[in-house]
Amino acid sequence: MNISKLPLQHQEIILRIIIKVIGECHSSQIGEEVAAKYKKVKNPQDRELFIEFCLHTILYQRVSQSGGFPPGLSIAQVNRVTGKQQLQSNEILQRKLGILNVIQAMELAPELVYPLYIAASVDCEEPVIKRGEELLKKKASGANLDDLNLINRLFLLFNGTVGVENADSESRVSPGSYALKAKLMSIFCRSIAAANNFPSTLQCIFGCIYGNGTTSRLKQLGMEFTVWVFKHAKIEQLKLMGPVILSGIMKSLDNYPSSEADATAREVKTYAFQSIGLLAQRMPHLFREKIDMAARLFHALKDEPQSLRFVVQEATISLASAYKGAPLAVLQDLETLLLKNSRVEESEVRFCAIRWATSLFDLQHCPSRFICMLGAADAKLDIREMAHEGLCLQSESQISGLIYPKLGMMLDYILRQQPKLLESSETREQNLVFPSNTYVAMIKFLLKCFESELEQNKSLEGSSEIVSSVKTFCLVLEHSMSFEGSVELHVNASKALLIVGSHMPEVIASHFSLKVSWLKQLLSHVDWETRESIARILGIVSSALSIPDVISELTSLFSQTLKSRFETQHGALCAIGYVAANYLSRTPMPEILLQDTLRCLVDVVNSETSALAATAMEALGHIGLRISLPPLDSNSDGILIMLSDKLNKLLLGHDIKAIQKIVISIGHMCVKETSSTQLDMALNLIFSLCRSKVEDILFAAGEALSFLWGGVPFNADIILQTNYTSLSMASNFLMGDLTSVSKKSYNEQSEYSGDYHASVRDAITKKLFDVLLYSTRKEERCAGTVWLVSLIKYCSHHPSIQQMLPEIQEAFSHLLGEQNELTQELASQGMSIVYDIGDESMKKNLVNALVSTLTGSGKRKRAVKLVEDTEVFMDGTLGGSASGGKLNTYKELCNLANEMGQPDLIYKFMDLANYQASLNSKRGAAFGFSKIAKQAGDDAMRLWSGAFRAMDDIKETVRISGEKLCRGVASLTTRLCDVSLTEMSDAHKAMDIVLPFLLTEGILSKVDSVRKASIGVVMKLTKEYIVKEEKSTAAKRAFASACAKILKYTPASQAQKLIEDTVALHAGDKNSQIACAFLLKSYSSMAADVVGGYHAVIIPVVFFSSLHRLYVGLVKFWVNLFLLTIRFCFSLS
Repeated sequence: MNISKLPLQHQEIILRIIIKVIGECHSSQIGEEVAAKYKKVKNPQDRELFIEFCLHTILYQRVSQSGGFPPGLSIAQVNRVTGKQQLQSNEILQRKLGILNVIQAMELAPELVYPLYIAASVDCEEPVIKRGEELLKKKASGANLDDLNLINRLFLLFNGTVGVENADSESRVSPGSYALKAKLMSIFCRSIAAANNFPSTLQCIFGCIYGNGTTSRLKQLGMEFTVWVFKHAKIEQLKLMGPVILSGIMKSLDNYPSSEADATAREVKTYAFQSIGLLAQRMPHLFREKIDMAARLFHALKDEPQSLRFVVQEATISLASAYKGAPLAVLQDLETLLLKNSRVEESEVRFCAIRWATSLFDLQHCPSRFICMLGAADAKLDIREMAHEGLCLQSESQISGLIYPKLGMMLDYILRQQPKLLESSETREQNLVFPSNTYVAMIKFLLKCFESELEQNKSLEGSSEIVSSVKTFCLVLEHSMSFEGSVELHVNASKALLIVGSHMPEVIASHFSLKVSWLKQLLSHVDWETRESIARILGIVSSALSIPDVISELTSLFSQTLKSRFETQHGALCAIGYVAANYLSRTPMPEILLQDTLRCLVDVVNSETSALAATAMEALGHIGLRISLPPLDSNSDGILIMLSDKLNKLLLGHDIKAIQKIVISIGHMCVKETSSTQLDMALNLIFSLCRSKVEDILFAAGEALSFLWGGVPFNADIILQTNYTSLSMASNFLMGDLTSVSKKSYNEQSEYSGDYHASVRDAITKKLFDVLLYSTRKEERCAGTVWLVSLIKYCSHHPSIQQMLPEIQEAFSHLLGEQNELTQELASQGMSIVYDIGDESMKKNLVNALVSTLTGSGKRKRAVKLVEDTEVFMDGTLGGSASGGKLNTYKELCNLANEMGQPDLIYKFMDLANYQASLNSKRGAAFGFSKIAKQAGDDAMRLWSGAFRAMDDIKETVRISGEKLCRGVASLTTRLCDVSLTEMSDAHKAMDIVLPFLLTEGILSKVDSVRKASIGVVMKLTKEYIVKEEKSTAAKRAFASACAKILKYTPASQAQKLIEDTVALHAGDKNSQIACAFLLKSYSSMAADVVGGYHAVIIPVVFFSSLHRLYVGLVKFWVNLFLLTIRFCFSLS
């Protein structure tokens, strides 16, 4: 054609003729021959000139007689299209339809025709709109929206050239129509290039928000585009646009009232707050110098309607990071702002205040920790959990590397906020100034500060600074013991006093020596833990008191005719033991006072109920930790012998806690005992429990035997003057910590290892190895296992234990085949302890024995004699006999064999029992082996590496062996990483070692078998962390928002599937219905253009749910969603 080489006037004439012909000839269809001719237009200049003229024609609309020109065109372009003649409506329609047919036939690149189809899809004529949308989906859906030329052309359609300088009036292109702008905005929100096209990007945003005659819909789209720009713009572009756009956003928010507005206004504000949050993350310096934005967002959280608060909350949380590294003055202003907002009524505001306090400031920052203390009493669970996390109170285990504030500094800040914390009275009638949960969190955190400060510098215990802080802390704890406080508060406050007293007894003694009546009052507290702690504290304080007067007052309670209430008696008994033991640690007690005290306790044991009798025994045990208990008079037997009948009755009772206390107290009483008759009686009492089926009683008996054996790594001061409760709790034994006690230092010259206990050790050894461990009764074998594990756990460094390790290992190997789960598990744990405390040769022998058991080559060295009632199978294993009886003991199996006339059948039963025991042994050995394997640590990676190399070996036999090794290592890895089978800290360490290796070396390997094995293990390791049901509403909203964003850019087929799956949730349970509501709400708000084609599916569900009574909890939500959907339908029409 070469039309582009003609003069401009000639070009216009020819193009108008061409378009006229196209309209007259091709408005309905175009023939193949003609289409082929149009395809021959190869000259780029001619083609672009033609497309541009077609675009101007599509944009052309009839204007009123009063003048003006169509949107998206200049006067010159209008004249070029019309030839200065008014075109008729039908003529325009034909030309536009013809143009669309011809452009389709030319098969041009999507980027060239995209603007033309966009303009057609928003035309005023329905046929043009329909045809334009059809071609947009079929022919231009693959257009590259990051093509810079395309984006510039689209921005020209949107902005025109109104802002261009030195443009004459006839050449100035006006901005596009509102419909075209709305269409273009949805395109810009999918283009990275559009976000980085300054100044067009900025002009587009301000045109939407502040342009003349802008609409609510355009404002919404403008704010949505702002979010997109802040997320995807390059930082160089953002530096140019960010401050200007932020100023515009703030003005936009000022123009909207803080009340429920229409849906579009809410969406505008939603995107505005999202924009602020994004900009805060990318350009924090815009906010850091002043707290204005922080104050504004916190204010918005209070004033904005409920439907917007989640978005404002997210923006507020994002803003927090902008203030990291802010000037000191700004941070101080923030402290005031956060403290003020941590106490408001709105939960969202309190949540953000706590979130800022925990994320913006470190653990040493006193004001932020005080805010967390306030949050610990919040009515909302998520706020309470975050506050505890900020105070590091979530995890019971100590987190290493934490740096706490000094106790004095933290106390000073708290007291500046609330000086009344120092007020207390002897009658405990002072008013609490905080909720009890705040006090609990405060006390726990202050205690951590105290312990951290002492740990960092042991020499501080006597310094004036720490002494002053401790005295102030004691006043706060006294205030916390008010009658108003909860039981939990009193328990924590009394335990805190005890812990402080265990570190600084002189300070506590001098402080409370003048407040003995206050302590005595608390001995009658309703909570037993509080009474116990106060009794210990009184024992510490007694060093500054007249002991005879204190003990006489306490014992006099039990000589009164009118008995005191239970709590008073219990507290007095506890105090008698601790006070007397503390006195005996310093100086011998007068004989008369000691005998009166012991006689009082013995009388209580003989005459009172199991609970008080057990407490009196505890008191005797505490005294026994200091001295050998003398007889009550020269002619009487020892105390244990005197009490033997009563103790036997109590040990046969049903009060499990009382039995535990009595048994452990027997062990305490024998620590200093030298009388063989007393020691024998103690052993007889403990051994009488060998058939007990209560695990707690067996463990308590194991502790008692450990004290009798000697070498327990806890001395009397620890037991009496700290919050010590039992050996198992102090060592974390029952929670699976196998090394905590064994690693404690053991003094070979221990006061517990006298020669007079040698006979006791011989008696215990004989009872365990000759009677219990190989008994015919499973209960006795279980008791023997518990007691043997207790001995090697608590007395592991005693020389006698070291000498017995081979025999102990043999016993545990035998017990691995037990059917009783507790026996088997403890046997495997025992083998792990033996491995831990043994020398190198012992460790080697133990591993060989375990491997023999696992491979089935190991043999029992000692047989168990069978008697009539020996249980061969567990109940139900073989079903029942014909008469309905059981088939589990040796006698019952023999009877069955005789009744069937096959006496030799008993041997087959025994073979079956041996096979079952073999399987049990392998299971127990595997458990024990996994405990030992935990010590491999970094060797796990070497095992995997070796297995992978073997699986890729050239020899088939090596490959087969490598696969077997891989399966074994995979099983071990899965077990080590499972928090239900391995301690959490160890599981995390194993995961940190193995998972990165499998992801980098395994899954990316070129060997198929290695990849397959790696994927399988990774799936097993990660499946435990998949959340199937999310309880957090905030998380559900976030997931729904993510789905909506995906829906916005997904292909039509996948979009349909996603919407159908979402609607299907409506028929599920309550959680599914809530998820459906959140998803549809997010779809309607964030992907309205996509959802518009599926209202026939969505509206019935929304309408039904807004009315149906099954959805009472969601009615308001569904009604709002229904109204939003209907409103959107009307906006489209």
